[in-house]
Amino acid sequence: MSPDCVYASAGWGLHDLRWTNALRELGHEPAVVVLGRDATVDGFREAVSDAAHGALPVLAGPLTTVTRHLAVGDELPTVVGLSWGYDLHELQDASDVAWLPSLSGLIVDSDPTMQFALQAGVDESRLTFLPWGVDLEQFSPEGPIFDTAALQLKPGSRLLLSMRAHEPIYRVDEIVRAFAQVHQDHEELVLLIGHSGSLTDDLRARVSQLQLDDSVRFIGSVPEPQVAELMRACVGYVSASEVDGTSVTLLQAMACGTPVIASDSPGNLSWVSPNTGFLFHVGSVTQQAAAISQALTMDVTRRTDAALSLVRARADWHANLSRLDAAMFG
Repeated sequence: MSPDCVYASAGWGLHDLRWTNALRELGHEPAVVVLGRDATVDGFREAVSDAAHGALPVLAGPLTTVTRHLAVGDELPTVVGLSWGYDLHELQDASDVAWLPSLSGLIVDSDPTMQFALQAGVDESRLTFLPWGVDLEQFSPEGPIFDTAALQLKPGSRLLLSMRAHEPIYRVDEIVRAFAQVHQDHEELVLLIGHSGSLTDDLRARVSQLQLDDSVRFIGSVPEPQVAELMRACVGYVSASEVDGTSVTLLQAMACGTPVIASDSPGNLSWVSPNTGFLFHVGSVTQQAAAISQALTMDVTRRTDAALSLVRARADWHANLSRLDAAMFG
C-alpha cells in the first residue's frame, strides 16, 4: 500500500509507534519522517514536503520541536499538529504561538491544552480533543495478576506503584519521601518504582538514606503486556508530576480498578477528583502521604468504580480514533 499521509516526529519511541499503528488501524499508511534521523532542522521541512509529494496530509508532533517547523506555507497544504503532553504550555509569549492558528488542525490530549490553544487563537473548529486513551480490552479489572514471586516479598505485602520517568518534573523523589512517612504506620507496604532516568541513582541513594531498601523495589521498564497485570496486583498507583497532559499510565490504572493517588496538576484534574481518586497539592510530600494513607484505609470501591466509568466514557482509545481520521482527512 502506498503512503496516503505523513507522520513527522522528533524521534521514534512507544508513542510514535502508537500513533502510526493508529493510522494503520484506520486503514491508512503513513510515510515516516524523523527529525535528526532523516533530516536536520534546516532540511526537515523539505524532507516532509518530499514525503508528502505536496499533497498528502501531515500529522506532526511534538508542537515545539517539530510542528512549528512545518506551519505556514503552500508546499504543505495540510498540517495537523499533534500536542504531546505539556508541550504547548512551554510556549511563553505571543511570538511563540503566532504560528498555531495557521495549522490545518490541532490534536490535543487534555482540557487545559484545549483552553491554551483557544486562547492562542486556534479556531475551535480546527481543534480535536483526543486523549491518549486506553486499550480497554487489555486494561480492565478482570484478568491475570502479576506474579510477584521474583520480587521476594514478605507474606502479606501490599504494593504501591510508580511508573513515571526518573526526571525532575515527575517528582519521584517526593513519592519516595511520602512513602517513608506512610511506611511508619503500614510496614506491609512495598513501593515499586518503575521506569528509569537521569535521577535513578539519586533515587536509589534516597531509598538507602531513608533505610527503605527492604521495602522499595526498582523494577525498571515493564513490558506493555505486563503493565495491566502489575496494576491489578497493586493497592494504589501514585503520580506526583508537576505538569502533564493526559497521563496514559494514570488512565491505565483507573481502567484496571487500581486506586489512583495523583498531584493536582491541571492535566490530572481532568481525570482525578475526590470522586475518582485521591489528590494532593503538587510538591506537598505531607499531603501526598496523607492521600496514600487514605487510599490504604478507606473503602475505595465507589471511587474506583467511578474512575472506571469515566475512562470507559472518555478514554476508549479505539473508540476515539475516528476523531484522528476526521482531523486528518476531513
